[in-house]
Amino acid sequence: MASAHHLARGVLCFVAGRYEEGVAAARAAEDTAQAVTGPERRGLLARALAAQATSLGLAGRFGQAGPVADRALPHAEAYGDPQLLASVLSVLRETARRAGRLREAIDTGRRALALAERSGDPTATVFERANLAELHLLVEEVAEARELAETAVRDTGSHAGWCAPYALVALARVRMRAAEPDGGELLDPAERTALAQGDHQALYEVRSARAELAVREGRPEEALRLLAGCRESGAAHLTAWALLACGRSEEAAETAAAEVERAERAGERLAETEARTAHAAALAALGRERESAAGFDRATALADALPYPAGARRVAWARGVRWADCAPGAL
Repeated sequence: MASAHHLARGVLCFVAGRYEEGVAAARAAEDTAQAVTGPERRGLLARALAAQATSLGLAGRFGQAGPVADRALPHAEAYGDPQLLASVLSVLRETARRAGRLREAIDTGRRALALAERSGDPTATVFERANLAELHLLVEEVAEARELAETAVRDTGSHAGWCAPYALVALARVRMRAAEPDGGELLDPAERTALAQGDHQALYEVRSARAELAVREGRPEEALRLLAGCRESGAAHLTAWALLACGRSEEAAETAAAEVERAERAGERLAETEARTAHAAALAALGRERESAAGFDRATALADALPYPAGARRVAWARGVRWADCAPGAL
């Protein structure tokens, strides 16, 4: 069937990181699904719209991704396949997360996890647990995050596959949040699996986690190498922190300011909060104290309004650092 062919092409484009091509393939799948009669039409439309929304978001076109994902939901609910409905809810969960609607994202993720469990798909169940773990980290619920991530990793033992890197990264981030020394060790097998599968998105998750750890441990040059050429939206704040830790404060300020503008325009409130925090820190390092204080105020207000507890904690930490006195390599 033509729609299934276009969907399969879209999946290949997604895995390879060719997101704009993935959008085109998913739109072609939607167009051909419109001509289908019978109950399978709703299922094909739900899959096509979900794939389109996912590729739009990863292509940096987040403002277009949300409405497309919303269109997929009634088709998935009408079709009645729990596995398909779980995949659509997974897209909606990610849309809510990027917009900063974290409690909505957690509720949607819980529903997606329940459906994945009901469908009997072990890989989807692991994937949803891993994503829920990261959401709980964002609201500072570390115990819940740890339980979900550890269960996800344990379940990859008998069902390793495309979901394994996501589970390992989630547990690594939990351990990094708790300042445990072995978080980075989980990223080695995660990267090997992502590379073997050719999964661009999983590889990005691994390398962004490595970059975050490198910045924390005083290896900012390594972080910049890991982030070089990164096309995914939302990673620029890490680049800004790495530049700041390298003593390249002007570049850090420029990078963070550009990300603030992009994220604000796209409605990606978590990325905006992180970028505003990095920008304010870079301004402080440049001695522009009044602008820095205003920047921290705006970041705090945004984190509190969402609310985004992990972001608010980072703003409070960054505000307390004397950036003008920091030596290169220290953060």
